[in-house]
Order: sequence, then structure tokens, then C-alpha cells
Amino acid sequence: MDQRTGVLNMKYDVLIIGGGPGGYTAAFEAVNTKMKTCLIEEREVGGTCLNRGCIPTKTLVHTADFYRDLADEAHTAIHAENISVDHAALLNKKNTIVSQLREGIEKALKAGKIDVIKGHAVIEDNQTVCVNDELIEAENIIIAAGSEPARIPVEGYDLPGVITSDDILSELPACESMVIVGGGVIGCEMAGIYEALGTKVTVLEAMDRLLPNLESELGRSLALVFKKRGIDVHAKSFLKSISKEEEHLVVSYEEKNELKETPCSLVLMAAGRKANTGLFKNEKPAVERGRLVIDEHYMTSMEHIYAIGDCAGGYPQLAHTAMAMAVNVISFITGKEAKRDLNVIPSGVYTSPEIASAGISEAQAKEAGIETVSGKVNTLANARGLIASKERGFIKVVAEKHTGKLIGTFMMCERATDLIQEAALAIEKGMTVSEVLRVIHGHPTFIESFVSALEAAEKKLG
Repeated sequence: MDQRTGVLNMKYDVLIIGGGPGGYTAAFEAVNTKMKTCLIEEREVGGTCLNRGCIPTKTLVHTADFYRDLADEAHTAIHAENISVDHAALLNKKNTIVSQLREGIEKALKAGKIDVIKGHAVIEDNQTVCVNDELIEAENIIIAAGSEPARIPVEGYDLPGVITSDDILSELPACESMVIVGGGVIGCEMAGIYEALGTKVTVLEAMDRLLPNLESELGRSLALVFKKRGIDVHAKSFLKSISKEEEHLVVSYEEKNELKETPCSLVLMAAGRKANTGLFKNEKPAVERGRLVIDEHYMTSMEHIYAIGDCAGGYPQLAHTAMAMAVNVISFITGKEAKRDLNVIPSGVYTSPEIASAGISEAQAKEAGIETVSGKVNTLANARGLIASKERGFIKVVAEKHTGKLIGTFMMCERATDLIQEAALAIEKGMTVSEVLRVIHGHPTFIESFVSALEAAEKKLG
């Protein structure tokens, strides 16, 4: 017998499942259009990005980079003795920042008169959701349920000491040595953080390079920086098993058809993320490669049900992608055109030096039959770059040869995640290399390296 109390008194115009960047952005957009809005969140408002992802990671990166610089007297000209990182204080700093930002979102939701319900949502049909044994009706349902860390199901994957990014960002465990399984964004960021804090780090990546989803030179260049700092990088390496021996874990992996082992204190599973799509009780929408299939308006195969962010297929799993989709989905629901262009989505990796990209690479352009020219500069030739970093970085731009339009930019340098925004704007607006160069850029600034790369490309355009 169904023990639920029945349909609630209210029926919403929009019901959103998930309170991360996509979910709360959609809620704010919806109330701005006078729609009655409900937001359901099982855990904390802010989602993975704020609580267990982007923000905690960047807090750790900030401290790790500062500590690395202080320890390098030759680079900073600062003589510091007996410096160390207080893990408990760093964890407290991270928690304080996260709490402050989360409280800001909660206050904004309250001020917007958005009904926030804490609980696990189950979609009964395309206009009914069950949460806390209550049924809620809505004209439109938006799934913004995000994703969770994936684990490779080998022997020993569930042993104590085998952790995910959720665990490491919640507890910040100190350790002598760590094996990171996965050389993508999460794995590389954690490798940089823990190496700076004094941990011996080994990275195993199944593909032929770090950051395999980005332009090839970025991952290969980062591997050189990592190796210089003592991080062991093993590409084309496949995790086989994890075992416990006395006080250590032992990771077995295959590399070049040879079975190898390495002992460590902790194993970090950083082999991607799994979309949260198991929300449906009865009818289930189409799923492809683990993510919900959506159309050009972000609607799933079930009418009235939309999906945005990590759980939706076809787009990068990035917080700012989810936020842009959130703005657009409310526009679509209200019969308006999209406000955000998702054709050019900048991405960033918060290693040291930072990595960022926007647009398409030379290889992608070749596959599309586009003839290109490129311009590349060493960022240590830039005054600010030389002052700020001792690592050799670069900025590369890609332009369409026939039109001169800027179609791609790739950076590994100081402040790359900020510098990439100008390139993304120029690409989105269809600007030519010459048009971007008409803008006067200040001196001395980091962005001058981007200008130099554009000038190198312009010479090839003729």
C-alpha cells in the first residue's frame, strides 16, 4: 500500500532537481521570469563544485602554490626557515570559504522566495516528483543532478585508503606517498597540490598523455613540468589491482606489457565522473554513454523533463557550462531564444602553471577540413611572465587561413585561466587575428604574450 501523503497543495511552474551551479542558476532565472519555483537538493546547496570540487580545490591550489614559492628562495628572493603546512588549519580555511559561499547562495534563494526542499527526488512521471514521501507536481522538471566520482572496479578498489576526490577534499589527509589513478583534470590538479605539500606522487594514465581530452601539447608539456618536480608520470598504464601489505597499499599496473608495482600510503581514484541519472521510478528517458540524451532545447526524450550540466550529454562537464545551460533552458521554457552561446566554452586546469583552452585545435580543424596557421610564443619572453614564473610556458593561437579568423587558443602559463577569456570572446564573435590586434593592450601585462602569439600568426596569414 502506498503510504505517501499525496500531492502537495502547490503546483510549481518549474521544479529543479539539484542545487549545484546549474540548479541554483536555473532557479534564479526562473523566479526572475515570475515562475513559481522549487529546488530539491539531497545534500548541500552549491553542489559538487562548491562543496567537493572547484572551490575546495582552488583553495588548496592557492596555498600549495604559495608554499612552493616560499620554499624556492632563488625564485622569490625570500629567505624563509622552518616553514610548513598546517593541514588542520588548511582544512579549516577551506571549510570556512565553502561555508561562506554556500550561505550566500542560501540567502539568495531565500530572498528570491524559492522553495528549497532537502531530500532525495524520485521522478514518478513527466510532471510528478516524489521527495520525502510527498508528491510534488510541476509543469516543467529540470534535472541538474550532477555527477559523482567514478571508481575502477579492480580487486582492492574498496580498501581503506583508496579514496576519491570527494574524500580527499573533505578530509585533506596528509600522506608520504600517493598514487593517482587518472591523469585528467582532477588527477593533475591533485598531483600538483600534493607534490607541493611534500607528498611523493605517482600518476597512472591509461591514454598516451596527461589531459588526454585537451590539445596534445598541453598534456605533454605539463608532464615535463611534473617530472622536473619529481612526480612520476606513467602514460599508457593500466590499473590491475590494489592490495594491502603491512602499513602500505600496493598498486599493480601494466605498462608496456609489463606488470609493475608501486607502494603508497593512499590511492586517489581520479578516473572521471559518473552522471547521476538514476532518478526515475517508472518510465526512463534515453541515456547514451551514461548521460541523458537531450535535444537542442535540453529536453530529454520525456516531454516536460529537461536536463542540464554534468548529467546531460553533449557538453563538457564544467560548472560554467551548467550555468549557461541553466540560463538557456529557462529561456526555452518561456518561449524565448537562448541567451548564452555554448559553441565556445573555455576550460581551465588549475595546475602550476595553469592550463586553459578555447576553440578548436589544429588537429580538430584538420579533421573538419579547415586549413590553418598558428602562432606560438614562450611566455618567459614576457616581462610579467618571467617575473612570476620560472617554468617555461607557452601560448598558441590557431587561425583559419582563408579568413584569418581566430578559431582556437591554448595556454600553459601564469594566470592562463583568466587570460583565456579574451580569446574565448574573440572566437565567439568571429574576430580575425588582425581585428583582435587593433585593441591596445597594456604594458607590462601577462596578456601581451597572447598579443605576441597573434602577431606570429598574422605574419603567416600575409
